[in-house]
Amino acid sequence: MRIHPGTIQTLPVFEVVEKGYLLGSEADNVFIGRRELKPKTEPGAEVEVFTYYNEERDLEATTQLPTLQVGEVGCYRVLSSNPIGSFISIGTRRDILIPHSEQVESLEDGRMALVLLLEDEENRRLYATTKLNRHLRSIEIPYKRGDEVVMTIAEKIDIGRRVIIDGKYVGALFRQEMTDNVRLGEKVKGYVRKVEGKDIVVSMQREGMELLDDAKFKILDYLELNGGYVRLNDETDPEEIKLRLHMSKKTFKKAAGMLFKEGKVLLTKFGVKVNKTGELPPAWEKNKMLAEEEGGEEPAPKPRPRKEEEQQQEQTWVDKPFVPKGRTAAKPTFNADRPDRADRAERSERPQRTERTERAPRDERGDERRDERRDDEPRESTPKKTLTFKGKK
Repeated sequence: MRIHPGTIQTLPVFEVVEKGYLLGSEADNVFIGRRELKPKTEPGAEVEVFTYYNEERDLEATTQLPTLQVGEVGCYRVLSSNPIGSFISIGTRRDILIPHSEQVESLEDGRMALVLLLEDEENRRLYATTKLNRHLRSIEIPYKRGDEVVMTIAEKIDIGRRVIIDGKYVGALFRQEMTDNVRLGEKVKGYVRKVEGKDIVVSMQREGMELLDDAKFKILDYLELNGGYVRLNDETDPEEIKLRLHMSKKTFKKAAGMLFKEGKVLLTKFGVKVNKTGELPPAWEKNKMLAEEEGGEEPAPKPRPRKEEEQQQEQTWVDKPFVPKGRTAAKPTFNADRPDRADRAERSERPQRTERTERAPRDERGDERRDERRDDEPRESTPKKTLTFKGKK
């Protein structure tokens, strides 16, 4: 039996020593403290333990099992940092170091980090790294389309999220393939969509008939938990459907249509409800409330019908010409051959204002300059006042 550092193993008690026990065999064994096992544990008893390197770089075992083993990926919070690197706790007796050389970017205290646990055999230590691509890209990919996998959510990318598949492979989860909100480090079920070289594309939902069968089951289960009715129809926002049923709106419409044909649900004006009779209503083709599921595309929204008063008011506003205050409207002219000539003729008849090129001097009374007066303005008709002095003639 061989002992693998950084992993959880079931080992037999080989020998009882002064301060504890030796687990394994005569050729390969590991020490575990006396307080880790039950009193009076006899040789031959099997114990589930995790092996790690202690401060003296010696291999040691503990019954305090971690949540991460060598070769696996997990998300953990940074506890502290020093000039050597940052430390995280994986749930066992000894914290794990993330050296600065193994960090994509500097990790601050309290920050969540997606890490891969590795073993340094030369220096006899366990350490973690955030440079996942360096250690995972070279492994041969054994998946094919449709395989079910476990995805660990990694950092955000332009097309969606990078994910770690089964803790060993790097893949991409497109945004449109997400049926639920995800968080960094969360583990979710996924399905392989495509494998090209070292690139893996995954989804959170099945495809084909398996997708529809799964969607039908989710709808019926949701109806059962909510009194046999759900207020979702053809006008419901896709994000609400994704939040409540964890599926796309297109999948919901297809699955609901299939359940309706099977006589399991009724499609009302406002939502979907359980069909208690199990019979298909007459003339259902003319009264469907959801769009045809085979069409593929959702129908365009119908324009809101306008009232006759709004249409009449808009037409009156368009036909009525603009007339400045204090003037009468000019009689419109229209030339069928050249409609633009009438516009130019009308503009040419308007009086043109000329720019003043030189300043005219003021007269002795301080009147306004004559050149600024327009010919059609009336002259001032107010009589001028004469100055008189009392006591003098």
